[in-house]
Amino acid sequence: MTVVPLHHRTSAGSAHRPAISIRELAARTGTTLRALRHYEDIGLLTAGRRSSGARCYDADQRRRAALIARLRRLGMPTPDIHAALAATDGGQGVARFLDAEIAAAAARIQDLRTALIELKADGLEGLGAGSSASSVATTDRSARLRHAR
Repeated sequence: MTVVPLHHRTSAGSAHRPAISIRELAARTGTTLRALRHYEDIGLLTAGRRSSGARCYDADQRRRAALIARLRRLGMPTPDIHAALAATDGGQGVARFLDAEIAAAAARIQDLRTALIELKADGLEGLGAGSSASSVATTDRSARLRHAR
């Protein structure tokens, strides 16, 4: 699957490139036809129409679809994508979402490091089959730490 990178910008003449079909856009962005139709239904994308009535997408909509696909893969809900793209804040909504995701990932990494340190401090040898009550308690404490955040 080929995915159009976000940083890809076409030349000034790109507006004259022929529009692509929904199938080609799905292949380029790693999404499904159904997802692209849904994005159009909720106003995230605007498809042009060929004389046959088939959807087609210009360079701007291809870039927008690539951004939407990437944000969905990162876990951003479609209502948040809609709000972020509709805002006139120069992309600050998307930036705030990404900052929050980075902070959440950093917190998860710290939780994992803490759990590992605790397990090493209590000794890893008792964690196999038939483990002792103390190592089970340590494992339970580590699980609670991970889920508490």
